[in-house]
Amino acid sequence: MFHKRAPRDLGTFQVDCRGSESACNNACFYIRCLNKDNADANKLTFIGPNGNNGEDTKNRHESGCRVDNPRSASVCRSFPFSQHFTDKLAHDQDCDEWPPALAQQAPFDPNPLVRPPNSLRCMPDSENRSLGAKLGNFLTSNGAARDDFFRVDFTTKINTADQSKVKYCLNQFNGGKEPDCTQDGHQFGLVQKNVQNGKISSPYNSNDGNDNRYQFLGTPYKEVYQCSVEFTRDGDKDIRSVVLSDWQNEEHFIADFKLENIGDTYDMEGLPHKLQIKRTGNFGSKFEYFYAPADPVGQNINEFQWDSDMEGEGRGPATDAGNSNRFCYIKPDGSNKNTEECWFPCYRNANGR
Repeated sequence: MFHKRAPRDLGTFQVDCRGSESACNNACFYIRCLNKDNADANKLTFIGPNGNNGEDTKNRHESGCRVDNPRSASVCRSFPFSQHFTDKLAHDQDCDEWPPALAQQAPFDPNPLVRPPNSLRCMPDSENRSLGAKLGNFLTSNGAARDDFFRVDFTTKINTADQSKVKYCLNQFNGGKEPDCTQDGHQFGLVQKNVQNGKISSPYNSNDGNDNRYQFLGTPYKEVYQCSVEFTRDGDKDIRSVVLSDWQNEEHFIADFKLENIGDTYDMEGLPHKLQIKRTGNFGSKFEYFYAPADPVGQNINEFQWDSDMEGEGRGPATDAGNSNRFCYIKPDGSNKNTEECWFPCYRNANGR
């Protein structure tokens, strides 16, 4: 008679987070902040060696880290999320999920009481792979098989890590007894997935219900969407045919205006927040943009600044007609006229809630 092998308790893996800081920080946010009242938040059950016939890949799709539609991509290399959840100019960012893909997980469920969302964070690929390698080495050295389980401890050896990058693994709150769980603007999670293996369109289409949706975790803020601005520049100072588009694909038409002098700004209204445009030079020079400008800068989670020369990691308006990484697409329309279109992240409601 065949007897199923009993799962083994592999004990506790005390992680040395040197070189893995961002990934450790992500794990600590999930364990110590999102699920601090769950005694098993640090427990992982192994899927088995060699990814167990693609179960690890499936887990990455269910976490929201990767999508396969309309092409294979990381959320951290897809607009508008690569613009808002990480350094908007970075080209080396990859998505890390916790619990990790090597752990058994239920399929995605939009109800967090049924299946808490994975904690996602964009980070340099080297830091992402570093923690994965350490977990893999621990499992290999213990001869781990499917259903074996273990716990992870990120705090005992945390002094070896760069302390500036492991906020959620440190006890800096409540008299040094708890972590400071304040959202640092990089911890996010999947909140909607209606297509098998996930989908992020370009342009991002939140309106048809098929594209994945993401939001900051541990905050009252809702999903991040994508807005756009399009206009014609006629000569040095005339801005004509201005159209603002929101996440519902609704267009808002703005009256023509002039930027008479270099350095002049104009606030375009029609979206939940103002979009400020600044002239930096004569025809052919870049424009600077500031969505949801606030004083002082950095006090509004909706804020986003860029210019028409910037490039990031994602598919922008020039995807099918030039450099896909540009935030803005500029189409010549004569010797002294062009059309400019830019995409940027925005929230559904004016207050982001």
